[in-house]
Amino acid sequence: MLATTTSLDQYWADELGCHPEDLYRDGVTLTAPAHRAAPRWMGWQVPLECVALVESTADSGVISINPQYGEELYRYLDPIRPGRYYLPPRGQELTPFIDRHLPQSGPKYHSILHCDAASFRPAVPVSMVEELHADDVNMPWYRLHFDGPVFVARNKSQSIISWAAIKMKSPQVWEMAVVTEAAYRGLGLAQCVVSAATRAALEADKTPLYLHDITNIASAHVCRALGYQLYGYELTCENGRVRVGDKSRTS
Repeated sequence: MLATTTSLDQYWADELGCHPEDLYRDGVTLTAPAHRAAPRWMGWQVPLECVALVESTADSGVISINPQYGEELYRYLDPIRPGRYYLPPRGQELTPFIDRHLPQSGPKYHSILHCDAASFRPAVPVSMVEELHADDVNMPWYRLHFDGPVFVARNKSQSIISWAAIKMKSPQVWEMAVVTEAAYRGLGLAQCVVSAATRAALEADKTPLYLHDITNIASAHVCRALGYQLYGYELTCENGRVRVGDKSRTS
């Protein structure tokens, strides 16, 4: 996993506007990179993002903030209070700051997982999974939300009942997204479509990344069963999306 971890360290350092070693440095590292004020992947605006790694100490992590709020956040952070009070997965001390300065951006807490070819455990097929073709009638909807390959499972009437879509977050990192229709959950379909997407990422020599809400036990089971390993935790605030050719914010 060393090469994969190194790749992810660099990915998150680029996202947060820090150096890879800052992810492991004791205490809270605060950054305010210019790109935090601009739209990120597919136009999403993320004015605040925080990452804490499982391999670092409990008080270590990086908080990346829109420069507009950098000085305010610097004054807000208590240099005496341990970083764990601010950092995910349990730190809640940033919530008052977010409520005051980013009221449209409710914080979300995610577990961050990854895998490589050695740890990957492909799912036992319970349904046929196909990669969605560009001319499929469903593809325009997916292309509004995702920029990578899409893998689907269908029912007997050919309706899509489970899918995994890839977010091409960087030239090296591909993130998984997965949804299964409520009536078909618990059948192993999510593992099948995520397995196909993970295999595609590995075959393309990309690092597969999987984020899920820290309270989502079902999603955690899906990725863990496929061999994904815990890398760290993320706190993120999204503030709408700017679509291509549209400078307004959308939710």
